[in-house]
Amino acid sequence: MHLTTSAFAFLATALGIGVAASTGAALAGSRYPRPTPPAQAVRAVPAHHPAQAVLFDAAAAWAEFTELLRTNYGYFSRPGVAGSAILAYFEPQALAAKSKEEFRDVLQVVAHNFADPHFIVGPLDAQDYNVVPTSSDLSARYRAGRFELVDVRRDSDAAQQGIRPGAQIIRIDARTPQAAVEAVMGRPLADLSPVQIDAGLNIALGGLRQHSRQLTLGVGKARQQYPLRSPGEQAERVRAAPPLSLEQRGEVAIIRLNNSLGRNETIAAFREALQQALPAKVLVLDLRNTPSGGNTTVARSIMGHFVQREQPYQIHVVPSEERRFGVPRKFVEYVLPLAPYYPGKVVVLGGHWTGSMGEGLLIGFDALGIKTAGSELADLLGALFNERLARCEAKVDLGEEQLLQVNGQPREDFIPALYREASEGRADQDVLLEEAIRAVR
Repeated sequence: MHLTTSAFAFLATALGIGVAASTGAALAGSRYPRPTPPAQAVRAVPAHHPAQAVLFDAAAAWAEFTELLRTNYGYFSRPGVAGSAILAYFEPQALAAKSKEEFRDVLQVVAHNFADPHFIVGPLDAQDYNVVPTSSDLSARYRAGRFELVDVRRDSDAAQQGIRPGAQIIRIDARTPQAAVEAVMGRPLADLSPVQIDAGLNIALGGLRQHSRQLTLGVGKARQQYPLRSPGEQAERVRAAPPLSLEQRGEVAIIRLNNSLGRNETIAAFREALQQALPAKVLVLDLRNTPSGGNTTVARSIMGHFVQREQPYQIHVVPSEERRFGVPRKFVEYVLPLAPYYPGKVVVLGGHWTGSMGEGLLIGFDALGIKTAGSELADLLGALFNERLARCEAKVDLGEEQLLQVNGQPREDFIPALYREASEGRADQDVLLEEAIRAVR
């Protein structure tokens, strides 16, 4: 079974399964401490076969997992991520696993090292990290020896407590940022590439599922501690919200999507909102709150209202066919017109919490010649497929099709035309929104 283009179907269970990897005892013997997972149940051996306990075959399970990655994963190797080296590093720990649960913990750390929020190994539990970006509220980076915040999600506990971009990260749950990253990645910081460090940092900042967090941040010489609620609570609130909202400001209409690109009801809701917005001379489509992605049906239903003829919006490449059979496969997705057509000026907003199909919409609107504005996007890689590993009973979400802009550049390299490093707005000030409106008027 698979989903094209997006992480949303996995996210339907993600609040029960999660994203990012377990921090359990899989890496026993590692010098990077991890939270202790709940005690695992002991498999009972039937009394009439006392000597025939079912043994876990770690070698066979590892072969199944690595074959899936080497054959199907569209992003097995890319700048900053060497797939073969990652597998070689973690193979001894995987082969030493004594149970399926312990083995899955190793796979989850392996997934972290690929620095791809789409790559998820489940099932997860309360001792695993929160879904990134769905259940995250801080975006950060490591540059020149400094761990610093780049963006703070609107309406989050962090934003309400006054945390702002630019703050230096001093402690994450009593750990230094370096130690927190090493705990997520299972490797020394010196062995990680910049893209891997940033991935580990953002996972660490999200904290453990169903757990509060304690951050120490610095601005100048000042230091302040922030007790933060789990960002999973915000994800639940967004999940319960209507698919979208419409705000009208005179000649400007703003449609905000509430992480609803995977909800088919969004098709009709968007059409109805657009019908009300038709008199507006300027329309803003705000996709900054779409971290979970969605599906191409909903995405094309939105873009269809802004074209009068069929137009290409995204290119797919399927590496697995060439790897298996030596035959390359590549195809282009198109948008076709839908009524009503909106004839006015349009600008589309995206940012660090624009993920997967949200990213597809940004590159799609750009291909249609419509202005985009925002920061870097969430970089959920590829078209998502849902796989199951029989030998370790793992669920694996994997980007098996590479996605490209219509100009041939990778989707994850897209930068909005009107760029701001921090894309999120506050209740009292939304700089990106105001700049975007001025840019298209």
